Amino acid sequence: MRWLRQGLTLLLAVGAVAAGGLFSLQNIQEIPLDLIVVQLPAQPVAIWILAALAAGVVIGLGAGTLPALRRSATIRRLRKQRDRLLAAAEKGTGLDSQ
Repeated sequence: MRWLRQGLTLLLAVGAVAAGGLFSLQNIQEIPLDLIVVQLPAQPVAIWILAALAAGVVIGLGAGTLPALRRSATIRRLRKQRDRLLAAAEKGTGLDSQ
């Protein structure tokens, strides 16, 4: 089953690279990008779109990191609390004396 997952991942990666290459070949017209404050030099449309996509992926991953860190901290805190409660319950039942 693992080989199937790796194969599908590889197939998806190759497909994404191929689609990106075809996209780049179809969008070769150069345009300057005006960001109000600064005007960037002319680049192919594909470069600007792929750069925006990459920036969105990075921002999305960064935004997802904070909730994941909070969740892992909550899990860690709850596990410690569970362990303390289990230890207190074992002490109270006298299981340690046997």
